[in-house]
Amino acid sequence: MEQNKFTLGGALWINLANTIMMQDGKKADVLKEPANIRRWLEENGLLNGEIDEAPTPDSIEHELALLREICTDTISDIVTEGRLSDQTFSRLAKKSSELVVDVCIDIREDRLALIHEGRGLAGRVGYAVLNSLVETIGKFPPERIRKCEHEACIIHFVDSSKSGKRRWCSMDLCGNRQKAAEFYARRKERLGR
Repeated sequence: MEQNKFTLGGALWINLANTIMMQDGKKADVLKEPANIRRWLEENGLLNGEIDEAPTPDSIEHELALLREICTDTISDIVTEGRLSDQTFSRLAKKSSELVVDVCIDIREDRLALIHEGRGLAGRVGYAVLNSLVETIGKFPPERIRKCEHEACIIHFVDSSKSGKRRWCSMDLCGNRQKAAEFYARRKERLGR
């Protein structure tokens, strides 16, 4: 089974931060490829059915880059300080004040629901990312947002496991590689090589 690299973070805003990833031993911006922008949007549930064409890179790439910078700064703040810095909070507040949000009522799972959604693709993405960030920070303590323990990985994730001991962005991608490397290192040591 192929892991979906665009949703490993467990929260939309972390998924966006994770679009800077390691490729061939170097950091790479996977959203520089227009096809990856559409794939990221699709896999994170941000394209509505009425959008039949791929969004043009110019129409959304800039917005994604701005939001990603806020997301990466938020991760950095949480990891280093355990909270948002005043500077990051100010940027979040400014970005949220720029959003134009539509509200409608819908029936979901046989219940009335008040739906908030940003207007247009950029607004929908902006609202969804900021909403995800606020919900995650409100729900999880700072130590539950962490970096994958594999030395060659820079992916972050929110640990929503009951035990709170998740170590890898993905067991298939990094956990198994790390465990295999540790096994072979122990074996080599036992054999005296």
